[in-house]
Amino acid sequence: MEKNIPTVSVVIPTRNRPELVCHAVRSVLAQTYPDFEIVVVVDGPDPATVEALNRLGDARVRVVALAENVGGAEARNVGARNARGSWIALLDDDDEWLPRKLEVQMQLAAQNGTNKVLIVSRFLFRKSGRPDVVSPKRLPAIRSRISEYPFASHSGFQTSVFVCPRELFLKVPFVKGLPGMQDIDWFLRVMADPEVQILVAAEPLSIYNSPVGRQTITTGLTWQKPLTWAQNNRHLMTARAYSLFVVRSCVEKAVEQRSGLSGFWTLFRECMFRGSPDPHIVFLFFSRYALTDDRRHQIRAWFRRISPRRVEHAA
Repeated sequence: MEKNIPTVSVVIPTRNRPELVCHAVRSVLAQTYPDFEIVVVVDGPDPATVEALNRLGDARVRVVALAENVGGAEARNVGARNARGSWIALLDDDDEWLPRKLEVQMQLAAQNGTNKVLIVSRFLFRKSGRPDVVSPKRLPAIRSRISEYPFASHSGFQTSVFVCPRELFLKVPFVKGLPGMQDIDWFLRVMADPEVQILVAAEPLSIYNSPVGRQTITTGLTWQKPLTWAQNNRHLMTARAYSLFVVRSCVEKAVEQRSGLSGFWTLFRECMFRGSPDPHIVFLFFSRYALTDDRRHQIRAWFRRISPRRVEHAA
């Protein structure tokens, strides 16, 4: 029988970013919670990354080098299938954890005592030249409307805060080849099971490094791609969540990509008639078509000055 089986397996997919992934790995090695292994899935031929990881010289780091590129979603699935721990914690290679991340989340796991749970936390949004911002500002309150949460005031959780039982992850893997929205898609499919509880650590436990100047899976994504995803996954959302998604994930891209009247009417129909918009959502829809991002920031600042309580509901 295998000895020293870890409780948590930290799964990190990576490709051609040896310095970034080693930084992420070091943030795991610095955790106050000691009972873990790190499964780094190198997504395709990448000897430089494999060599950099091996130079770390820590037996807790296991490298799974794939012969061909399968994409970040499937790389996470590969990591989970190779994991030995009973819990899976996800970390993107360009993010990092604060030292108490696993300790706090595993304390929540111990208090809950179920294998149908998703444990998340706040995180720090870090962008070069700007102060860190704690995100999300608001935490989910109503389980029955959890599908609205990722789209309400940009309140969604990010991949690097997810911790769940390995059994749950294997039952609900990431969708291979999904063009963007991988974390939201996985979150909604996990939470579609009404028996799954969500536990939230209120303190920020990880750092999301804004990918300024780096290619991401959403770089160059047309507005039609997220819309098609939403249409195909309408069953995972409330009608209001669907309207919120159209506004927050499609409208701005449509404006940037000069979709014209055709794009406007397509998104208008989806938001107003397939969804269930309240007056705030209607306002957001038209303001995103009519106002620049800078102008919306000015309006938000004005709302903050006149009514601090309404800041989370501003455009």
